[in-house]
Amino acid sequence: MSYVDQYFDIDRMMSENELLLAYRDHITDAAVQQLLSITEMKLLQSGEEKKLRKRVFNILVECLQNIVNHADVDTSKDKDVASLLLMGRHKDDIFIITGNKILNSKVPSLKKKIAEINAMDHNDMREIYSNKLGESTYSAKGGAGLGLLDIYKRSGSKLEYNIDPVDEEISFLSLHITVTPDS
Repeated sequence: MSYVDQYFDIDRMMSENELLLAYRDHITDAAVQQLLSITEMKLLQSGEEKKLRKRVFNILVECLQNIVNHADVDTSKDKDVASLLLMGRHKDDIFIITGNKILNSKVPSLKKKIAEINAMDHNDMREIYSNKLGESTYSAKGGAGLGLLDIYKRSGSKLEYNIDPVDEEISFLSLHITVTPDS
């Protein structure tokens, strides 16, 4: 899917759904704090029950940490680099879409990791998560590699994504998460 196709998909999505938050810019630690504050306020205003608000908030924290910690483009050199965050409601579900540029060299391992996570049974997730946490070593960026697994566990839905090549070195990753109220 090209950038133009993604743009029209996002435009269509915005007209067909209730959009709670849209952000397109560099996502830094400071921006994360502001986005989380805005999200908390929007979720309270929307009247969502506390359990769902907490799940959505925790998923959003993981999504934003993934962007801050794993976006592979140096924004000091590339002023056009922007990340994307969309959050909204479709019927009873809440959706979160994030986007950022990643190195093409990381695409195969990311696809493999998402496929492995999506193949996991939600009923066994607590045990799988605990085992992974016990096995994990911390990366140079400070994470234990559990962000996507945590998103999958909390959302109750498969991780959906698109990876679109930008050039020979970079691709644009968009991650689509659906949070259903009763899962």
